[in-house]
Amino acid sequence: MTIEKTKLHIVDIKKSKQDHKKETMALLKKLLDEKGSSQLELANTLGRDKTTVNRWVKNSREISWDNAEKIATVLGCHPVDIYQPKNQIELKHFLKWDGNVIEFEKEDQHLISIPYEYYHKNVKAVQIQAPGYHADGEIWLFDIQSAKKFKKNAIGKLCYLTASKKFKKKHEKKAKRCKPVIGLLRAESNGKLSIVNSYTQKPINDLCANLEIEDLEYATPVKAKYDPDLYFKTAK
Repeated sequence: MTIEKTKLHIVDIKKSKQDHKKETMALLKKLLDEKGSSQLELANTLGRDKTTVNRWVKNSREISWDNAEKIATVLGCHPVDIYQPKNQIELKHFLKWDGNVIEFEKEDQHLISIPYEYYHKNVKAVQIQAPGYHADGEIWLFDIQSAKKFKKNAIGKLCYLTASKKFKKKHEKKAKRCKPVIGLLRAESNGKLSIVNSYTQKPINDLCANLEIEDLEYATPVKAKYDPDLYFKTAK
């Protein structure tokens, strides 16, 4: 009997800790640089001595969560930013007051930071651009998972919705009206579904009334709404 040699993946714990140490050092230093603040200024604001802050930056002293919260308040970031890089995704779409989801011009698409509690690889971000509307400027997040396209709890909720391939083919002459929308998915008394503007309570367009479930590809409720400026300035 021949026993084949198997390559073992050995984790160098010491090296792993060293890498994490370097990363944490770089993060705190980067946050200070972005704020245009020095170690001395941070120390004075927190009421701590400069040596302590210097040890934090060099990672020769561990930063407790309590201290991370205080640092985050001063630097206008999330406490988790002290320990690991920000979670970012590309913002490609915005929503007008009429419920239509529109793609930004290529040059206007950019990376945005996502709250840690809502981030995952399938999250989709849409920015609200509706001057005068209370949600103007907000970022709305949606779960876009191929395995769960039509969420069971979608009916009666504000959702990101797309038409099925069959529906698009049936209405190919009205292709512009088959683009993604965000609206309230409402069940009607005749057993059909309607996608209505949450403000006007009317169908977003003529194709958004008398729908069957199979007419929709994605129907996923809003996962979270937040003001990116306020969230990352006040996060604790």
